[in-house]
Amino acid sequence: MRIFRDNREREADGRRSRHPRLVIAAAFLCTAALVAPAMAQARDLVVYGEPTLKTALNSVGTLWQARTGTRVNVFVAPTDLSYAQIDRGARCDVIFALAGSATEAAARNKIIHADTIAHAFRNSLVLIGSEVGATPSPNASLADISKLIAGKRLAIANPDRDAAGAYAADLLRRIGIEVDDANRSVAVAESSAGVVNLLATSKARLGIVYATDAAAGFKLMVPLPALDRPPIDYVVARAREPATDTRPFIAFLRSEEAKAALKSAGLQLIDDGNGAVDASAGR
Repeated sequence: MRIFRDNREREADGRRSRHPRLVIAAAFLCTAALVAPAMAQARDLVVYGEPTLKTALNSVGTLWQARTGTRVNVFVAPTDLSYAQIDRGARCDVIFALAGSATEAAARNKIIHADTIAHAFRNSLVLIGSEVGATPSPNASLADISKLIAGKRLAIANPDRDAAGAYAADLLRRIGIEVDDANRSVAVAESSAGVVNLLATSKARLGIVYATDAAAGFKLMVPLPALDRPPIDYVVARAREPATDTRPFIAFLRSEEAKAALKSAGLQLIDDGNGAVDASAGR
């Protein structure tokens, strides 16, 4: 009986002697599991942008990853909502936002670094259609647009939430068309992308959208006159607390391959002569 007890005691002692090693090993593995994702996240780049910029930013992000190995995570939302997320502590390294009052307020409130704000690119608006029409000259007048719209259901983005919708509503008023619930000839979508969906589902024949949302395949695509409204410009800026150096990526926007990708997505790169989109937008 004593032999059995001694054996059991030795086995118990052996298990006890192994337990600290197991605990240390488990603690090490847990620590590694926590540290590794954090290191990976620090190497990635988190970019916010307007919804209509998604294709352009994804294209540039793919090029940047191919060049550097750094993954670019793109998240899109209206500018004011993106700033609200950053203000609540959401991670963001670089933001591409609409120029204007929301960005000016974000700089004052230190949601972005004011000294890193630079003009990035410009969008435009186009009239698109799923049917072939009599395409006017590239410099279409309001009279030309009025003739194209006559007798067709037109879709626009929400004027209260989308710059494209506000522009469209202004243009329609100038040619005598009111945007209200009583006017069944105008359909209002939540966004420019929603306008494209209304055309794709045959719920409208024409639409006014950002050039960046006018994907290939539309049989009618007419640039709209600028009127006397401010241009649709976007700025790039470093967010409040970036987790990585933003300078190389922002400088990359000036590369020929990045400019080609932006142009292909329907954007015009802005060069205002004041160091726009250069490496001085530091970390």
